[in-house]
Amino acid sequence: MTRIKVAILAIIFALSILSPAEAAEVEELDSGMLFGGLHGLANETIVLNSSLDALPTIAEDYTATWCGQCLVVEDALENVASSSNIQIYSVHRNINDPEDPLGSEAVDAQFRDRYDPYLPWKPPIVGFNGTYAISGNVPVGASLEADYTEQAAKSLNLGTGFVAFAWTPAGPNSGTVSWSIEQSTNSSFNVSIWMVEKVGTFPDGTNSKENYPHIVREIIYLDFVNTTGLSQGVQSINYADAYDGTDLEVHLMFHEIVESENEIDTSEEEEDSGGFSGLYLSLSLGVLVLIGIVAFSFRSRLKWFNRQESPLINQPSIAETVTPAVPVQPILIEPTVLNEWTDETGHTWRKMSDGSGRWWNGTTWQEV
Repeated sequence: MTRIKVAILAIIFALSILSPAEAAEVEELDSGMLFGGLHGLANETIVLNSSLDALPTIAEDYTATWCGQCLVVEDALENVASSSNIQIYSVHRNINDPEDPLGSEAVDAQFRDRYDPYLPWKPPIVGFNGTYAISGNVPVGASLEADYTEQAAKSLNLGTGFVAFAWTPAGPNSGTVSWSIEQSTNSSFNVSIWMVEKVGTFPDGTNSKENYPHIVREIIYLDFVNTTGLSQGVQSINYADAYDGTDLEVHLMFHEIVESENEIDTSEEEEDSGGFSGLYLSLSLGVLVLIGIVAFSFRSRLKWFNRQESPLINQPSIAETVTPAVPVQPILIEPTVLNEWTDETGHTWRKMSDGSGRWWNGTTWQEV
C-alpha cells in the first residue's frame, strides 16, 4: 500500500513538473487598427483637427467594478498616460454582470469581437490601437508601466494626412457630427462616435474603487472610408444618458476593416497553440508508462524473492492462501481544459483537449 502511495506521489510530481506555467505576453491582433481620439464634452461645441502622426495612442482597458486585479493595471496605465500621448477608454465587462452597471452589452460585444483571442473575456486586458494587447496584471518585462510605454510607442504607420472633427450640440441627447480624414493607406475604415463618461460613481463595486473614469457608454456608427485621399461626412445623432452626471464626451474614432480571410491565420495559430498541449500530454503519458514499467518490474522481483524464502524441508505444512487477483484499474488521464467562456445567457462552457465540450449546470460539469 505504501508503494502505491509513493507511485501516486511520483505521478503527481511528474505532472507538476510538466505543467505549463502561465506567463504574461504581448498578443498581436488581426482585427484591424484603431485610431482617432479627438474629443470634447457633448454639451459644448467642438472644433478640432490633428495630423495622423500626432493622434494619441488608443488604450482600451477591459475592466469591471468587481475586478480587484484591474486596479493595479488601471493605476499603471494612468501613470503612463500622465506623461505620454495616450487616450484611455474603459470597457466595462457586461456579459450578464449584475455587479457592474457601468458597462454596455453592445460595447462589450464589439470589444469581444475585436479581441477574440481572449476567451472567456476575463479582465483585465489592455489593448493598444487595436493591434496589440496584454492580458492580466503580471508584467511581461520589468513592470506594467514599462510594458505599456513600449506598446504605446509603436507607430501605426498611417503616413501623412490629417483628421478634422466638429460637434454641435442640438439638445439634451443629440448633436451634429462633422468629420473629415485625408489618408494614403490602402485600408478601409469604419467611422464611429464613442460616447465616453469621464467619471462614473459606483460605491458598491467590490473592488472599492468607487469612481471609475473613461467609461465607454455607447458606440455609434457613422460611415466608412474606402478610398485614399480626402473623405468626409456630416450626420446628426442621438445618444443615451450618462450613468450619472452630465460629463459625457464625444470621441471621433476610426477602425480598420479586416477581410474575413484572416480567419485562416487564426485557425493556424490555434493549431500551433494546440501543439504544446499535445506535447504536454505525450510527455505525461510517457512518464506514466515509465512508472508503470518500474512498478511491474519491482512487483515481479518481489514475488520471486518470496518464492525463494518459502519453507521446503522440515517445516510444517501450511495451507497456501490464494488471494484473488484484484483487477488494476487503468489510470485515466483527465482531458485538460483548452478554453472556457461564458455566453450571453450566463452559461459557462469548456472545450477539452480530447475534443469534447462541457457546460456547467450549476452543480457539475456536463459533457455535451
